[in-house]
Amino acid sequence: MSRAAAVVRRAPAARRQRGLSLVTALLFMVATLILGVSVMSINVMQERMIGNTKDRDLALQAAEAALRDAERYTRDSVVATTVFNDDCAGGLCTPPSQRAGGVYPSPLPVYNASLGFSWSAADGKTRGYGQDTGAAAYPGVAAQPRYVVEKLGQLSQAPGSGSLEARRVAYRITVRAVGARADTVAMLQSIYVKR
Repeated sequence: MSRAAAVVRRAPAARRQRGLSLVTALLFMVATLILGVSVMSINVMQERMIGNTKDRDLALQAAEAALRDAERYTRDSVVATTVFNDDCAGGLCTPPSQRAGGVYPSPLPVYNASLGFSWSAADGKTRGYGQDTGAAAYPGVAAQPRYVVEKLGQLSQAPGSGSLEARRVAYRITVRAVGARADTVAMLQSIYVKR
C-alpha cells in the first residue's frame, strides 16, 4: 500500500469525528436554550405573583383607610335623628334582622346583588371615601373605596351603671375597596359603638 492510499483511508474517519462534535455541540446548545426559557417563565410567573400580592395589599390598605373614614363620619355626623332605611339610601342601612316583612338570605344586603344592592356610586346606596370627612382621594386605586353604615341599635347598660349614663349605640360599617385593578377587591367590616 502506498502512502497516498493510506492518506485516503484516514480522511473519512476524521470527517465523521467533526460531524459528531457538531451534533454534540448543537445538543448542548438546545439544552441550554430550554433551561434559559424555563428560567424566564419561572421569573415571569414570580413577577405576576408579586404584582398580585402588591395589588391585594393596596386594596386592603384602601379598605382600612375607608373604614377609619367611615368611623370618623359615624362619630361626627350620625345623630339620633339620622334616618336609616331598608333600601340603604345614602349608605345608611337598616340591618336585615331589623327589617319588617321577612327573612333575608344574607346577613347583610351588601353581600348579595340579587337583593338589589350595588357598590356603584351611581345608585346612591353607598358613601364614598372622603365624601363627608374631606379626606383626599386614595392614590393608586382603580376606584375610590365605598362603605355602608348599619344601625344595629342600642346596647344594654353595664350592670351597676347609673341610670343617667348615656345609652351606647352600635353601628356596623362595611367597606369595599379595590386595588390598582378593579378585579382586586378587599372588604372589611367593623362594629363602631357611639355614645
